[in-house]
Amino acid sequence: MTEVRYSIKDLENFTQIKAHTIRIWEQRYKLLAPQRTDTNIRYYSEDDLKKILNINLLYNNGLKISKIAALQETEIIDRARQIIQESENNYQSELDELIVAILDFDKVEIRRIFNTVFIDLGMLPMYTNVISPLLHKIGELWQVNSLDIIHEHFFSNLYRSFLLSKIDNLEDTSSGEKSALLFLHDDEEHEFSLLLYHYLLKKAGYECFYLGQNLPVKDLSIANERVRPDLIATTFIKQITEKDFSMVVNILSKFTGDAVVVISGWQAQRYKEQIPENIKLVTNAEELAEIIG
Repeated sequence: MTEVRYSIKDLENFTQIKAHTIRIWEQRYKLLAPQRTDTNIRYYSEDDLKKILNINLLYNNGLKISKIAALQETEIIDRARQIIQESENNYQSELDELIVAILDFDKVEIRRIFNTVFIDLGMLPMYTNVISPLLHKIGELWQVNSLDIIHEHFFSNLYRSFLLSKIDNLEDTSSGEKSALLFLHDDEEHEFSLLLYHYLLKKAGYECFYLGQNLPVKDLSIANERVRPDLIATTFIKQITEKDFSMVVNILSKFTGDAVVVISGWQAQRYKEQIPENIKLVTNAEELAEIIG
């Protein structure tokens, strides 16, 4: 299996700690020991990424970097795990039940919790109060070695199937007066937000054309000319360079006509200065719900 390697820029993007600061921590406190390729390029392992995430968690919770540097690696993990366990929200019992079910690969229990929460809250509050915090929790538990990537894949596929079933079960109330195009660009595969948008738009009476993952953005013009949508939505979750982001949004802004173009995702927020004026940046699904009424 190919070794996963991260650059110092990757670590900066994950933690929001400046690369300059990470290098100082390396030199002064020996917190990380990057390796080098045959061509002398520095890189970090998955263990390094987990360690800097845990260090960042402790640092953001008030522990001085000099104190963190004095801890053994097992102590850093234990303290990070304690902080994670102490962070709760109003739906902590549901989150705990889902975590246990994920660890047990209990798909029946996960589906039961999904349906119970959906009936109690509805799709948007379910995503905001349970699914989004759960995804964040899964990431935290991965960094302290309590969950593996396979658990995240197992959960993600179950939640994706749940979303698709709820979209299919919605009554089609569109009259053809409102339509929406939904897509992910060439190198984007994170569908959750877009599938949630699909649900909200279909429920609001839009005729939805879901084009899915990894769509070459230049080819979107074909669907745009045929459908003439009132709204186009996409999201930027996977890491993307500023150059590639600018290319995608600039192509998108040129052929969309009178459509409302909505983008979201942490990469879009990161490069918000590059977003053309005729494209709307939304920071959460509630803002999209306001746009579509």
